[in-house]
Amino acid sequence: MKRSPQNRTQAKPLISRRSASIFDALNPSLTNLESLALQKAWRILEPKLRSLSTDILMDLYSEHYEIMEKFRDDSGKLCNYELINYATWLLRLYGSIINNRVDPIKTKKLLEPLIEKLKKYSMDVDCVKLQLDGIKNFLFAELRNALSPTSIEAFNKLHNTIIRYVHIKLN
Repeated sequence: MKRSPQNRTQAKPLISRRSASIFDALNPSLTNLESLALQKAWRILEPKLRSLSTDILMDLYSEHYEIMEKFRDDSGKLCNYELINYATWLLRLYGSIINNRVDPIKTKKLLEPLIEKLKKYSMDVDCVKLQLDGIKNFLFAELRNALSPTSIEAFNKLHNTIIRYVHIKLN
């Protein structure tokens, strides 16, 4: 059955209604090789998450105390439990995105809790970028012998994807 030109023009607006900025922000356009490199690197990192999160806590948050200040409760007491679990949670977030093959729709669902946590702790985009840059550097340091140019490019694309999404949602 052939469609009339009127029916085709009516269907077109339905196709273009998707939120281009969110979808495009969550699509890092990884090649198959980059996706495989991310998964291989994550298999190396996954058993070390707890020690890696402790290193991040000790080095990154002690160097950038302004981030740590956001984890204080109303009485001014530092919430150590929240701070320790936040670093681990961010690492597991990377893992979940990688294990879901950086699918834009699944990535959006995985990043929604991040946005809620960031709003809870009143973190801005610069603060998040600083944390994610630090985490990326820690991941690269941990993978120093297993890094290839492909895995570095893939981690950079994933990192930039997360930051773009946070920037869109927090601004």
